[in-house]
Amino acid sequence: MSARFTWAVPPAILFALCLLYRATALPPPAAPSVLLTRDTPAVIAPRYNDPRVATNEQLARALDRLKPPAGAPNTNHIIHALRLWGPNADFGDARFLSGPAMLAYLTDDRAFQQMAGEAAAPLLVMEKSGRIIVRPWTADHPAAATASVHVDDLLATLGECGLPLAAPIVTRTGAGTVRDLLLGSLGRYHLNQLEFEWTTISFARYACPARWWINDYGQRINIDDLLRLLIDLPLRDGVCAGTHRLEALVVLLAADERARALSDRQRRRIVAHLSEVSGLLMSTQSPEGYWRREWQRPATTNATTPLADRILATGHHLEWLALAPEAAQPSRECIVRAAQWLARSMIEVDQATLSAEYGPFSHAARALCLWRSQEPFQAWRAAQSQLARRQTPPQHADE
Repeated sequence: MSARFTWAVPPAILFALCLLYRATALPPPAAPSVLLTRDTPAVIAPRYNDPRVATNEQLARALDRLKPPAGAPNTNHIIHALRLWGPNADFGDARFLSGPAMLAYLTDDRAFQQMAGEAAAPLLVMEKSGRIIVRPWTADHPAAATASVHVDDLLATLGECGLPLAAPIVTRTGAGTVRDLLLGSLGRYHLNQLEFEWTTISFARYACPARWWINDYGQRINIDDLLRLLIDLPLRDGVCAGTHRLEALVVLLAADERARALSDRQRRRIVAHLSEVSGLLMSTQSPEGYWRREWQRPATTNATTPLADRILATGHHLEWLALAPEAAQPSRECIVRAAQWLARSMIEVDQATLSAEYGPFSHAARALCLWRSQEPFQAWRAAQSQLARRQTPPQHADE
């Protein structure tokens, strides 16, 4: 009588083995064909400064509640915190990660191990080709908290922070650069990819005026292909209720103001779509000023929508609108009503909800700062300095 054995490999172990095999055993893929003519990423500056959107006091109070989360490292939270505060932030308090510390965690495995532990699965993996990939998030992975939740959001954040393609990236098995991370992103990208928003943003910041590239599978990807995904899919499809598709469009449009990668037809198509969405937002905005996750439909007075969902939709919409041209804007009253609801909600919400939903709240804070053309850390530091001056008793000369 023969015994029968069955083997069950836990999904987390199987994932780790597959990642290791890809990085070390597979023959290196051909480098993606893309013409990179710039080293520094495009700077996308805010377009407006309207004090009706949020007062300086409202900005200061909201920002003070959104310093980088303390505790065990969470890569998604760190990416959002770095995006909000920037690479130069320093709060003068060891409880809160500084900008340089957050940047090091995301680009240097030595700093990553200091925070996540020496036994933690690496966030950055170098392939045999020399390209660098980021460990993706999977629900059952024991180190899910230190993985990257969204495809290429880390790369897009580095571009937003101004890191040049030559900036170093240190993995556990070797050193490379941001260029290697970008080439890994463009090489792996394909037209059936579930998440494409941050790949488009990274392409716009780092690769434009290039108009196309060829991926590892021999597919030629051009800007029209990207626009079909960003514009033609149903509005609600995509990350964060489709709002990052709109962000990708405004970044592509803004980067093109110098890069001139878009044709006149493509620019008109983007502006027309954004204008259509803005008109829809005016018709679906709630009387209080917020939008729901189902922002494509009018808000109903008897609908119960979690606060986190309202913060997510309203903050994300105000964020991309702050970068959109005047021709694609809703009425300013629509913007002010949404922003004032957002500012009040951020100041009044309990800390537990804010901490649990740090990502959406960080987008909301950044949106308010963009509409005031203020850097979040500079705005926070100015408010702290002003507060310190108020609390310092006046000095009287000795009689």
